[in-house]
Amino acid sequence: MSAHRLPQALNDLYQLSLWQKTLYSAPKVHGILFGVSCVPEIPMPETWLGYVFNQHSQIPSEAALEQLTKVLMDGLSQVLAAIHQSDYTFCEAWSWDDSELAMFADFLQGVLLVHQAQEKQWQKAWDTMPETAQVAHSKTLQQCLSMMTTFADVPLAISKKSPAQQPAFISALPQLFLSLPNTIERYVGLSGQVASYLPNQFEQFTQR
Repeated sequence: MSAHRLPQALNDLYQLSLWQKTLYSAPKVHGILFGVSCVPEIPMPETWLGYVFNQHSQIPSEAALEQLTKVLMDGLSQVLAAIHQSDYTFCEAWSWDDSELAMFADFLQGVLLVHQAQEKQWQKAWDTMPETAQVAHSKTLQQCLSMMTTFADVPLAISKKSPAQQPAFISALPQLFLSLPNTIERYVGLSGQVASYLPNQFEQFTQR
C-alpha cells in the first residue's frame, strides 16, 4: 500500500507523537490545507487553523501551538506551490482498494470541511461573476462537489441509493473513481476562475 504523499511540512509534523492524537489524520489535514488554498479569496489563518483539530482534543502548550501554526502555514505554502505547478502527484497513491479507501476519503473530507465552512466566502466571490459565468460554472461546481462527497464516504453514498439502484451504483464506483484526480483539478481550475473576478485578488491560480 502506497502512502498518501504529504506536503513535507505535514510529513515532518506527523513524525511527532505530540500531534498524532490532537489533529485529524494527515491526509485529512492535507485536504484541509488544499481546501483553504482553493477558497477564491484565501482566508486569514485565524479563520481556518481550528479546522485541523479533532473535536475533543486538547491543545498542548501555547509554545507548541505557535510552532504548529508555523508548520501549517508552511504546509499551506507548499500546497499552494504545488497547485501553481499543477502538481497533483499525491493522487497517484490512491487506488480502488478496501485498504486504501480511508486515504482519499480523509483527504476529500478535509476539502469538503473547508468548502462548507467557507461557503459564504465562496458565495461572495461567486456573486461577483457575471450571470452568464455563474451559469457556465455552476454545473462544474455541482459535479465536483458531488464526486468528492461520494468518495469522501462511500458507504454513506451507497446507503442513499435505493436497494434497486445499489448494485449498478456499486459496479460503477471503480470507473467513477478513475476520474477523481480530474475532479480535483477541475475544482482548482474553478476556484481560479471565480477568483479572477475578485478585486485585489493576488493569489493566482493556474487557469484551465
